[in-house]
Amino acid sequence: MSGTARAAIVMSASGAVEVREYALPEPGPGEFLLEVELCGMCGTDAHIYRGRLASIRFPALLGHEIVGRLAALGEGVTTDHAGEAVRVGDRVGVFPSLSCGRCYECTVRRRPGSCPERRPSYGFASPADRPPYLTGGFASHLHASNAGTVFYRTDLPPQTAVLQEPLSVALHGVERAGVRIGSAVVVQGVGAIGLMAVVAARAAGAARVVAVGGPPARLALARALGADEVVGLGRADDPAARRRAVLDALGTGRPADAVIGTAGSPESFVEAVGLVGDGGVLAELGNFTDRGAVPFNPYSDLLKRDLTIAGVYGAGPDMQRRYHSALALLERAGPPFDQLVSHRLPLAKARQALEALGGGYSLDGRDIVKLAIDPAA
Repeated sequence: MSGTARAAIVMSASGAVEVREYALPEPGPGEFLLEVELCGMCGTDAHIYRGRLASIRFPALLGHEIVGRLAALGEGVTTDHAGEAVRVGDRVGVFPSLSCGRCYECTVRRRPGSCPERRPSYGFASPADRPPYLTGGFASHLHASNAGTVFYRTDLPPQTAVLQEPLSVALHGVERAGVRIGSAVVVQGVGAIGLMAVVAARAAGAARVVAVGGPPARLALARALGADEVVGLGRADDPAARRRAVLDALGTGRPADAVIGTAGSPESFVEAVGLVGDGGVLAELGNFTDRGAVPFNPYSDLLKRDLTIAGVYGAGPDMQRRYHSALALLERAGPPFDQLVSHRLPLAKARQALEALGGGYSLDGRDIVKLAIDPAA
C-alpha cells in the first residue's frame, strides 16, 4: 500500500521514545491492516518500559489494548471471529495473543498460551528495528500479520471498545476466583483492571463488592461501576488498619469469599492473603512482571486456612471466549464505561505517559484513571 505509518518506539529501558515512520504494508492472505483509533496503556507497558520483562528486547513497540478501523483486508478476511461480516472502515477490537488454533494445546487443553507455535502477542514483539514492523498499538497502524488474529467488529465508541482486553483479563480473574451468586468480593487495586474486576464480579453475581485503592477519581468510578463500598489508601494507611476497614466495609465482620488482587506489588499480595476468609480464593492478577519475592508460610498462610491461590496470567485459557464476553458486557447499557479513559495522548507523548503510569497517579494536573494513546491526536 502507498503511504506511511508512524509508531512510538521505546529505544531502551527507561530511555527515549522515538516516533518513527514505516511504509504501509500490503496485507497478505488472512491478514489485515488496522488504522489504530485508540490503544490503552496498561501497567504492564510501564513495567516493560522500565525493563522488568526479560523477554522484551529494545527497541520495542508496545501497546496491546487495540481498537481501530479496518484499513485493508487480505484475501479471505470476510468475517470477524463471531462470524459477522466485515469490510474496510469497520471498527474492530483486536485481541493481542496469537496461537495456531489447531494444536493439542489450543483445541484439547484450551490453553492457547501454551501453543508451541505461539507467536509474540501484539505489543510484545521485539525488537522493532527489523521486520515484522507495526506489531504494537502505539502506532497509527497495526499490521495483523497472523492469519489467526482474533478480532471482533463493534459499534462501540473507541473509548469504550478499548476496554475489551482489560475486561477479558478481569473475567479470567473472577472465574478463577470462583465468584458466584451471593459471594462477598474484595477487589484490591482500582486501576483499569481493578475497575473491570468490579464489573466482572457484579456480572458473576457477587452480593457485596468492596474496592480498595486510590486515588479518589478511581474510587468514585469503582462505585459507579458497581462497588458497594470503597476503602481509600489514605483512609487506612497501614495494612492492619486497612484490613479492619475492609472487614467493616464488607458488613459481615468476616473476610471475603474471594479477593481479586490487581494492585501489582509483592507486598500487596501478602496483604491480599489476609483479606481472604478461610476456605476462600485469592486470584492474583497484578504481579504480571517480576517485582521480587516476599515471605510466605505454606502452613499458616495456606494449608491451615484451606485457601486457594490462583495465578491469573492475562485472559488465560479460553481467552477468545472471554474476549467476546467482554464485548457483550461493554455493549450493555448502564455502567459509565466511557468515563474510564481519562487521558488521550498523542504518539509524541508516549514516554510522558509511560513515566506517569509507573510513577504516580496524575498527569496534566488530573488524576489518571486510564491512559490511552490516540495516534490522531
